[in-house]
Parts: sequence; structure tokens; C-alpha cells
Amino acid sequence: MLYGIASRGAIACYHGAVNRPGQELPSRPCGRASRRVRALWVASACVAALVAGAACESSDPVARGPSGLGGGAGAAGVCDANAGIEDVSGPSCAPLADDYTPRDEGSSTDAWPACISDANAYVPFDASIASLARVAAFEEIGALLAFGGARAPTAQDFLDARVVYTALEGIESRVVRREDEHYPPAPKLCRDMTPEEQAAYPDRCVGPVRIRPILNDAFQEGIAGVDPVGNAARIEAALVWFFYVSIYKEATTAADKAADVDSMWAKYTGGEPRESAFGLSRFVLARSREAHDRIWDGLLAVRCWRDLDHPTGVATDLALRDRARAQLDRALLRGLAVLVRQRVAALDCLAAWESVKILGGVLDREATVRDPARAALLRAELGKARPEDVDRAAVTAALDAVFPCP
Repeated sequence: MLYGIASRGAIACYHGAVNRPGQELPSRPCGRASRRVRALWVASACVAALVAGAACESSDPVARGPSGLGGGAGAAGVCDANAGIEDVSGPSCAPLADDYTPRDEGSSTDAWPACISDANAYVPFDASIASLARVAAFEEIGALLAFGGARAPTAQDFLDARVVYTALEGIESRVVRREDEHYPPAPKLCRDMTPEEQAAYPDRCVGPVRIRPILNDAFQEGIAGVDPVGNAARIEAALVWFFYVSIYKEATTAADKAADVDSMWAKYTGGEPRESAFGLSRFVLARSREAHDRIWDGLLAVRCWRDLDHPTGVATDLALRDRARAQLDRALLRGLAVLVRQRVAALDCLAAWESVKILGGVLDREATVRDPARAALLRAELGKARPEDVDRAAVTAALDAVFPCP
């Protein structure tokens, strides 16, 4: 089942630098924050495990049953879905005529007026950006749960990761209210609706209706020792989905609150400059330098718009905002597409299969708009019950055709 269509019912330090271009997550976090979390929960882990039917950290994780995976998957689905990542940028794509191009002679050759982004660097509105802590939390969760599947996380790892996820004003606090601005607004804000009301607007109320159930189920099952690699992969994909939707949301609501541009930038970059990466940007940069650079161009386009459009008040030039937002979204979609593309090539790994099912569904909306026939092919292939039945070449070709350039 494609989770993007029908979903399932703090800053830490790390061993090694995590923000180098192309580098994947390390296996374990370190530092006072992570040790404190582990100390607080070490006693409760076994209690929770007993209640849920799980074992403590020394016990083997419980598998769901036959996975249908090929020979690349080891015990409990352990297999590195990030092995052998290559940059698939290919030939450079020509920007659209109305794109903002800060890397091209400081934007002097495009149709945009001079603005604060022309130096090809992001200038924050505020020195304090709360979203940076949520990106750091994403990285810490990824280190605990070994995103990519090279290690089977323990029940304690899932407990520790859930503590990070549910921290006050942390990621969960935003998931429960996240709306997808790609869809028409509901009669009132999703966060002001009852669960029954939200269910009538599943695409708009994407956080509480679609993303949160995946996360809740995966954390619960992981803590119970069930399918640790698969559930870690579902958490990874759901959080990637959340950050993608959040970036688009912040670029939209920045019309009323200029500081939302800072949140948009932080949710992709984690505060890193263009040359390196953290959080979502690390997933993209490792697979396509071109997509990463074009996302950065889009981020700077949104910042440029807000510099030009009443930066201390409410914006009025929504046409310019929509130009910048569309440029950014095209690049973000290409970034998601290259992630799905790489994971399709690694379908022998359980983690790759679980992430592809979710993130393939996230791409469905735009794929259907651009190319209904290829979108139908992607739905059919990624909706298959077993990864070995998927026509990988057909899926890759469809992704490249629908999302060829940022």
C-alpha cells in the first residue's frame, strides 16, 4: 500500500561529522543530551517492553514474518539501503525564464529586482530559529534508529527516539497540526478540528490524518520489538514527508509572518550553508548536487520575495511569492524523486522498500498533474505486495520522465 495515499492504522553530537556532503547517518548518537535520555528511560524500557510483549535490549527483535526480500537482507531485514549512493545530477537543467538565479552573476541576469539574496547566502530575519532544534531532533532520531537499515534498532532505541520526537515544542507538536498547502483550505484550521472533522480533509490535514498514524504505529511496534528495521524506515519516510510539506507551508504562510521564511530555510538546511548539509538537505545532496543547489536557489527566491515585499509587515505581492514558491517546490520534488529513485535500486533491502512505499505516494499528487499515465504506472508498481514483483526499470524511467529537472 502506498502510505502517501492511505496511511498505516536537543541537538546531539555524533561519532564523526554528519554534515559532510554525501555522508549518511552514523550508527549512534553521543553527548550529554542522548546519554540523559537513555539514563531516564533505561529502567522504564523493560517495563514498557513487558507490557507490550517486547524484550529488553539484550533480546533479539521480533520479525513480522516473511518479508519477500531478496538475498541482500540479513536477519530481521538488516541491509544498508544507502550503500553505493551515486550523484545522479546528470546534465544541468536550464532554469525557467522567471526563476531566481543567485548563482548566475549574483542574479544580475534574471528578471528579479535586486534583493538581499543576491549575494547567494541566506540572511535570517531572526537570530533565533526554533526549527533548527527540530532538524537536530530528526538527526538524533535517525542516529538512534539507524535510518537506512544497516542496523536493527532495539526496543530501547525506539523508546529513546520517541522521547526525542515527543519533546516539548518538538517535531510531534508540529506534526499534529501540519497542513499541506498544496490542497485547498478546510473550513477551519486543522488544529482546531476534531479527529472526525480532520478525517474529512485527509490531504489538507496531512499531519494528523496521514503522517501521525504512521509515526505512532511505527514507534509503538518498534518499542514492542516488532519489525525494527521496517518500522525505523517508516519513521524515516514519514519525517521526510513532514519536513517536505513543512517547507512548502512555511513558504506560503510567510506572507503573513516573515519569520516563517527562516523556518522554511532551517527545515531544509538545518542551518548549514549551501556547501554542506544537515537534515533533509543531507538526503538530497548525497544523491543530486544539482537538485540540492536548485532547492537552495528556491529558498533564496522566497527570501528575496520577502525582502522586496513589505519585509516588516504583511506581504501583498502574492504573485511573486507564488513564483518563488513554485521554483522551490519543483526542486524539492526532484529531491524526493532522486531519493525514491535510489531506494528503488536498493529494493532488496527492507528499509528501501518501506520508504519507497511512503515517499512514492508523496510524489503521486504532482505526478498525476504532470503525467497521469506514468503516475498510474508508479501507483501500480509501488502498490505491489512484494518488492521483487516491482519493475524497477519501469519505475526509474517513470520517475526520470516525470521529475527530470528541478
